[in-house]
Parts: sequence; C-alpha cells; structure tokens
Amino acid sequence: MITVFGVDRAIDVPEDVFPSDPLVIDEIEKKCSDQISIHGWFDSCYKGVKLHYRKWLPPMKPKAIVIFAHGIQSHSGNGHLLPDGRRLNGALRVDAFVKSGYAVYSHDYYGHGYSEGTRWWIPETWENNLTDYETFVSLVAQENDNRTPIILMGESYGSCLTLHLARKFQEQGGPSSFDSVILTSSAIDADLPPYIVQFILRHVVAPVFPTWIPFFMPNPVSPDRIWRDPVALAASTDPEKLKLRMDSGGTPMRLGTAANILDAMMRLKTSVIPGFRQPYCLIHGTHDFSCPISGAEYLWEESSTPESDREFHKMEGMYHDLFSDSKSEEVIDIVLDWIESRLHKSVNSE
Repeated sequence: MITVFGVDRAIDVPEDVFPSDPLVIDEIEKKCSDQISIHGWFDSCYKGVKLHYRKWLPPMKPKAIVIFAHGIQSHSGNGHLLPDGRRLNGALRVDAFVKSGYAVYSHDYYGHGYSEGTRWWIPETWENNLTDYETFVSLVAQENDNRTPIILMGESYGSCLTLHLARKFQEQGGPSSFDSVILTSSAIDADLPPYIVQFILRHVVAPVFPTWIPFFMPNPVSPDRIWRDPVALAASTDPEKLKLRMDSGGTPMRLGTAANILDAMMRLKTSVIPGFRQPYCLIHGTHDFSCPISGAEYLWEESSTPESDREFHKMEGMYHDLFSDSKSEEVIDIVLDWIESRLHKSVNSE
C-alpha cells in the first residue's frame, strides 16, 4: 500500500522509489502543472479497485467542462514545466483551459497514474476502460447539475475510447450536457506486424500471458516515434521521472494491453465510425508514426457528421504527441477555437 493525497492505495509502483513524504509528491505535481488540481477517487467496474481523478477549476463558474482521456501508459497529470517557461502536454492544456474559463477533469485508467491495478494493463477487455470512462463522465455531469456543456477530449487510445463513448451516447443517450468531442492523435490505425504475427499474438500468446511484455517485437510507440522536439523527448524520457512509473516514456506495452487496443481500434471501423453523427474536431500529425493519419482520414471519409459540425486539422510534420512540440501552441489554439465555436452555436440555438 502507498499513501498518496492522504489515503492508502494499492498502486502498482515500487514502494522503494515512490516518495513517502507528501511534500515530495507536491513538488512532483508542481513540475507537471502550475494550476492547482483537486484529487478524487471512484470505483472501477473491474473488481471495484479505486480509480484516481483530478479536476482543475477556473476561479469563476466554468463556461464549459473538458473531460480529457489520456493515452495508454500515460496519466491524467502528465505534463512538464520547462526551465525556459514552456509548458508541454497536460501543463499546456490545463493552463489554456483554466485561463479561458473552462474546467478540466481527467481520470487515471485502471493501472495508470495513481489508480490501483496492475501497472499499464488493460484489465481483461478494453470495454472495462470504456465503462469506467462512462462512469466518470456521469460523475462529472452530476457534479455540475448537467447544465454546463461537456466536451470529451481524447489523445491516442483516449481518442479511441472517446469515439466509442460518443457513439454509445448517440445510440443510447448520454448526459444532456454532452456537446461534442475533440480527437487528437486518434488510435484508429496503427503500424502493425504481418497479419499472421498479429493473429498469434492476439489469439494464442496474449490470452495465456496477458501481462507479459515481449522483448522481441519492434516497439510502435518508441520515444523517437512520439516526440520530434529534442527538449520534449528529453523531458519525457528522463530516468528520474520514469522510475516512478507514472508514465512509460514510450516503452513497450504488455501483450494483453496491445491486443485490447487493437481490438478496440478494429471495432471502431466496424461498429462506430460508419454512421457516426456526433460533432467532432479532429487533429492529427502528418508524421505520426505511432497512429498513422490514415485512421483520422478514414473517420473523416466514413462518418456521417454534418460538414458544419466537424473539422479536420492536419498538422504538417508533427509526430504523435501534439502537445509536446514546438508548434503545440497552434494545436491548443485550434482546440480553444473549437470550444468557443461550440459554445457560440449552443447560445444561438437556444
């Protein structure tokens, strides 16, 4: 058990490297964002383990709520404040949202961040992640009386889950305050090995050794495929940061995790994207080698969302982590413009 934010949690990280002093944890948090976060917990659908979440609130009543779904082997507080004043990843997003009057909520998946569970493992099926995500969105909507517009935002695997959840809301209904989705570096396509290798790994090896990390496979999410900015690369792969196992810095995935992500992506193409009508803003790097832009192009071509309710921004030369790049300010401006346009459209429709 590890004590974090005043409670004991079964977090799957080495006790000998995790700081026992809450002041040390506070210092780590301050290096991730200069906005103050509030921490909370809720129960996972998988064995009732405790999942951690954060929220960042503007000083006044929020104009909108952004619920952010992080990528695989990342976490809700993944960000960097650099010595030169630059903000990367979550630090950039949270600062921009809060200063614009938006609240930000984000939870750590099972086995991620400060949540309990086997580290960086998708528990048996990706649909458990989806159920937990839906539970969290409902929790946020209820906390805000279902009145403040909610925008779901995902990154990589988080975008994959966001598409699944938005389609579920389309078919079965969701919170009345749900407005639209923002999809960045969406995990729809991937750089995959030959089909026979995929089949053996998914259906023969992964069911028997789901938590095993294969040493012989090329890593599709290696650091050089995620970050092109050398400063961001160095910050994201800093050994002192990685030893806490809050995020992986682009290390290989467990077999069960990789197999589940592949299944979730395949379901997008068969059951989610065809007939998808929800409003969305799609942002993708042209040089994303982890999740090729072909997946985003498939969504753009095959979805049924009206032209007036969707946007596609191709970020020339950018890699997978759009918010840890020399041009990240351009990306956050696109996101802020989308939210403002949605709020303006909502006011005009009343």
